[in-house]
Amino acid sequence: MTWLALYDNRARAVSPKLPDAALDRGTLMFELDLALFARSAGPLLRLAPRREPRRMFVIERYSDGRLHLLRRDGREVSHLSIGLGREPISGVLRFTHHWDAPRAISLLTAENLTRGTIRQQEDRSGLAVDAEAVASLMGGTADCTRSPALNWLAIGDHWQTVGPLPGLAAETLISTPDGPRPVSALCPGDLVFTRDHGALPILWQGRSTVPGAGTMRRVRFRAPYFRLNHDLVLQSRQRIALTGADVEYHFGESEMMVEAHHFVDGQTAVWDTASPLATSHGILLDRHALVEAGGVWTETLYLGRIGRTGDLARSICAGALAERGEMPLHHGQVRRELADYEVQMLLQARAARRAPPLAA
Repeated sequence: MTWLALYDNRARAVSPKLPDAALDRGTLMFELDLALFARSAGPLLRLAPRREPRRMFVIERYSDGRLHLLRRDGREVSHLSIGLGREPISGVLRFTHHWDAPRAISLLTAENLTRGTIRQQEDRSGLAVDAEAVASLMGGTADCTRSPALNWLAIGDHWQTVGPLPGLAAETLISTPDGPRPVSALCPGDLVFTRDHGALPILWQGRSTVPGAGTMRRVRFRAPYFRLNHDLVLQSRQRIALTGADVEYHFGESEMMVEAHHFVDGQTAVWDTASPLATSHGILLDRHALVEAGGVWTETLYLGRIGRTGDLARSICAGALAERGEMPLHHGQVRRELADYEVQMLLQARAARRAPPLAA
């Protein structure tokens, strides 16, 4: 099971590993800029219009405001649509299409990464994607129309999980009663130290491999900056606890959460380009908590109330817990997250007085 190819609009690059035969089971994933999407016309993605109407693969927004995926292969048709939420005019949308031809299942997922919402629709169809279509999707031919709002897209031969992503590199050391341990070596039932509640048991530990593009790129925090002894690699949307007198002065709270990508400055923190794919681990507790990871306080997986929606809960990384009826409900985040403009204001203030961007 692997990602076969990645088309990155930002870098205008293609990393192909194209299949020789049709994919009976797989995942198509991409992210789009909603602000640019709101100002653009035409389909998001359209393959081989010369072959229509017998063969179709189109993703576009209709007048009903929903995003529609229409696929056709002769007499077989698959049509899924999904709402984008109220006034989806800014932020990033992650779109995932799964298909499984032997089981006759298709699934469409739209995640608004700015608002933190997730929507799904399932259809009892599962058309395979042929090798020619994969080549067109990945830029191997000119027979594909892509909207400029589409930042990147990838295709894999597996059923990729959706929803909240693990955000820690495998070697990241987590503080436990037995001393620092790599996150990849932790198991359910092991205890980890939390900021507010002492030692708590792990419910789930797992990993996810995703394209290292868009919001799923990884950030490398360089030692000795941030008081680190070793470099720390995090997913760009992994949240870190930020403290300091200026945090309390500006926001009235002693500790706030900030996504890792805000710290990228080309020197103390850089984009990690070691691989076009990013494998990250995460730990899940019965409550959202802060754990010490590699020298900073960062969050455990936050699931919100996904566990109340059975089908959706089973499609996320910790879906096995839903199958057993053991998925926790998180009724609130451990700390408030700073908005983008608040982060920029704080970092600019710290840069002006040459203070460390991340306090212990």
